[in-house]
Amino acid sequence: MTSRSEHLHRDAYIDLIKRGITNYPYLGGDRSFEDFRCVTHYDLEKGRWKIDSLARPFTLLTKSQLDLIEQAIGSLQERGVAGDFIEAGVWRGGAIILMLALLRAYGIAGRKVFAADSFSGIPKNVRAINDPVDSWSDRWAASLDEVGGNIDRFGLLDDNVRFVPGYFSETLKHLANEKFSLVRLDSDSYDSVETSLEYLYPLLSAGGITIIDDWHLPGCRMAVMDYRARHNIEDDVREYDGNAYWVKNQDYGFPALP
Repeated sequence: MTSRSEHLHRDAYIDLIKRGITNYPYLGGDRSFEDFRCVTHYDLEKGRWKIDSLARPFTLLTKSQLDLIEQAIGSLQERGVAGDFIEAGVWRGGAIILMLALLRAYGIAGRKVFAADSFSGIPKNVRAINDPVDSWSDRWAASLDEVGGNIDRFGLLDDNVRFVPGYFSETLKHLANEKFSLVRLDSDSYDSVETSLEYLYPLLSAGGITIIDDWHLPGCRMAVMDYRARHNIEDDVREYDGNAYWVKNQDYGFPALP
């Protein structure tokens, strides 16, 4: 049984990870961590950072959104839902770092963290039209070497992480023999989100959790709603600080994309 002291040490470690990947100690100013939004240091109109590259965070997620990942993994462990964790669209690797830290802090064995990304930025849509993401000048590119180096900075680059480099339409089909308990999508555009769902959602265990990061983006939300309608998915979607998530209670078929 885990002692109260061990719980406190674990929680302190995870809190430090969350503060580190958002670079709250440097960027937070007089804001509380709960109210801190590192995206305020990004010029949305010009599509560029207002801070030096060395000061940029490893994730744009808020504390609440990071808490959602921790709560989801805790729920999966408590309910014994089988499968690994995957994020499609990792940017600089912040959420991957948190997942790996949670494996270590909670002593979770037998699960891996998959990091799927083009590692060359957000590709433009091919099927969807008028997705605002296509007009972004910043394609949010981070190389595989950069992401691996960021994970290593936190002492978490080990056999528990598996990189899946390349465009989703070319790479995710090769994961057909995997099983996931957590699927987190953070790839912004309609095409990328749709492709991720088509290939990954059938691999999600019953009772598994899907988290959609870019729920505020019209292309992403439309891709999710279209996919759910196409497969008659009626599991309740809940919103949490701008993210959306649901628990998989239905099961069916195989990916529809070739």
